[in-house]
Amino acid sequence: MSDDLMDRFDDAEKGSDGTQNSTEVAQGSEESSKSSDNSTRSRSQYPVYLSESLQERLDDRFNKLNARRELDDREQVEKHKHFLEGLIKSALEHECFEEYVEEEYNS
Repeated sequence: MSDDLMDRFDDAEKGSDGTQNSTEVAQGSEESSKSSDNSTRSRSQYPVYLSESLQERLDDRFNKLNARRELDDREQVEKHKHFLEGLIKSALEHECFEEYVEEEYNS
C-alpha cells in the first residue's frame, strides 16, 4: 500500500501521471503559497502519529527528492510546507484512497 502511494507521489512530482504537468503543479504551489503566509510557523499544527518504519521511509523519500532537486540545480523543498502537504494531497485526491484506509483498518 505505502509503496504504491509513494510511487504515485513520485509520478505526480515528475508530472508523468498525465493529469498535470510540472508547470501546472508549480502554478498550483505558487497560488497556494500566495494564499497563505510563507512561514511554516504561521500554519496550524496537526499531529500525525506514524510508526518508526514509516517515518524512516518518509525521511528517506524526502532526502532523495531533495537530492534529485540539488543534482538538477533546483532549490530544495521544505519538508512540512511542500513535501508532506504534497504527499497528503496526492493521497486524498487518489481514487483508491478509501481502499487504502480500509486495508489499514483490516490489517
